[in-house]
Amino acid sequence: MKDLQALSTQILAKTKQEGQAKLDEYEKVANDKMEEQRQKLVESQKNREASIARQMKNDYEREAQTLANTQRNTVLAKKQSLLNSVFTEATNKMAQWDGEQFSVFLNGVLSQLDANSQWTLVSGEKSTDLFKTNQVQSVVNDYSFVTVSNDVVKQKAGFIVQQGGIDYNFCFDVLVAELKKEFSPQLATLAFKSNE
Repeated sequence: MKDLQALSTQILAKTKQEGQAKLDEYEKVANDKMEEQRQKLVESQKNREASIARQMKNDYEREAQTLANTQRNTVLAKKQSLLNSVFTEATNKMAQWDGEQFSVFLNGVLSQLDANSQWTLVSGEKSTDLFKTNQVQSVVNDYSFVTVSNDVVKQKAGFIVQQGGIDYNFCFDVLVAELKKEFSPQLATLAFKSNE
């Protein structure tokens, strides 16, 4: 009976040992799987944080670029407005010329005309009073091939010279607009330098 009890103890001990070995093996596999999952979670967290950081950086750079563009466009609009006001002011100053200034300009234009042709001067509505001044009448009288029309160019300062069905426009807003076309690129280059 002692042998049976010894055998029984031995079987029980071996079963317990095998069970403990399997339990240890399962526990090791479970721990390995848990560690693998933990590593995956840590990696996933790092990736998520990196993705969020990239997204925030991209958002920041996009916002910074938008602000820079808005600022640049505002500055350009102000500079363009300033350029436009310079040309508008030039037109206004010309429209306010006195008889002396107007007669000098008129003489410069009339002196370029072909004296062998007949020319007609049509005053701008805003310049009709200037054609009544002594200085302007004196200039017109110096050019016998030029006659002054009773017609006027509505809402304009300056004049038109006509010959053979062709109008040569010397209205101040038109002259300044032509100068604006010619000089705007150069003025814009000067005014819109990026370092200013």
